[in-house]
Amino acid sequence: MQRRNVLSALRSRYARPLAAAAAALGLAVLPIASSPTSAAAAEAAAGFTVFTNERGANPPGMPQYGAIKSTVVYDVFAFKCNTSGCTANGGAIPTQAVYEAKVKEYMGANQFGGAATAPVVLDFEDIELTQVPTGQAATNAYNLWRQLIEWAHNAAPQAPICNYGYEGWSNQNHDLVKLLHQDTDGNDKNNLDCFAPRMYWDSGETQTSWSNELNLAVSRDRAMADQPIYPYINPKQLGTGGDYLPGNTWSYMIAQLKAKTDGFVNWEPSATTASACAWVSQNSYEMGVITGTSNSGPFTVSATLPSGNCTVQRGTTTTVPVTLTNNTSSTTAATQMQSFADTPGFSGSWKYWNLPALAPGASFSTELPMTIAATQSTSTALLHIKTGLSDNRWAVIVQ
Repeated sequence: MQRRNVLSALRSRYARPLAAAAAALGLAVLPIASSPTSAAAAEAAAGFTVFTNERGANPPGMPQYGAIKSTVVYDVFAFKCNTSGCTANGGAIPTQAVYEAKVKEYMGANQFGGAATAPVVLDFEDIELTQVPTGQAATNAYNLWRQLIEWAHNAAPQAPICNYGYEGWSNQNHDLVKLLHQDTDGNDKNNLDCFAPRMYWDSGETQTSWSNELNLAVSRDRAMADQPIYPYINPKQLGTGGDYLPGNTWSYMIAQLKAKTDGFVNWEPSATTASACAWVSQNSYEMGVITGTSNSGPFTVSATLPSGNCTVQRGTTTTVPVTLTNNTSSTTAATQMQSFADTPGFSGSWKYWNLPALAPGASFSTELPMTIAATQSTSTALLHIKTGLSDNRWAVIVQ
């Protein structure tokens, strides 16, 4: 889903210095954000859906935060089109049966495991119409797209079909792109149902440059069809030396997407090192707002891991100091810590269960001997620290 060599001419526009204000990613103490979901935030997020493309061993597990698994179909056929026609892997276009079997394979549990009603995004970048020369080559590519889209609908009859596009980068052949989103022949099975423009944060990107590209992609998409727009983003900066995005950058991207699109696709995200801590924490907060499951109750909670950051190890038991602070203007009622058993692979029993009444600003400290099973399967985990009065989210990286 990254740019290929056909887009190398566009790379020069990103030879910009990184913003000097980029935040450090490692955190010695992982605070648990406590901002409640406001009615305005919930309303702004209504109809905004987050999808995730993830696969393989120990994926980050975005569905636990509220994302929906969707599917991307990669170009294993190596489609090419020129003025003479189109080919696949240098030869004949695959049969309908072969192509549909590949779509179903990508939707299957051994690949992305996308939900039946979640988007299926066709990532055929060498025949993406903004990247094909105008004229007969583009006409040939357009005709091939019509066939491939229809077969994709046959393979995934409940799913909206999108194509991964570069409409924010180029307006070449937009007349044909527009037609792909319209029922021009009475056969609505060969139409695209949604847009999936490339919106990664590139090396040298700034908020202004990224927003300008988003605005351009959205305006062009809206001009072509009244269909959902699900941009593709990733928690890593793409390009030379790219690392995980700072939390404030992820927050900015999501705020922009919520204001201008219908959701987004988190493309093959990962979280393997402590440098991802800021992203993992911010993503947990943002997904809490989007899904209406933000922290609730009167307490601010902090949990200090022995690692000094947000990482924990599979197959270990570690004692975690936890502090709850009353951040309201009223004294809280006495309550109890609740069972720590919401997340698969995690267990623990609080050292001190009884939480006394706390005056405004007062704190209570306890410890959690937390055990992580060796078989725990995701590379991040959304944990909950609950009392009879509160529920605080706590996201960690599992190594």
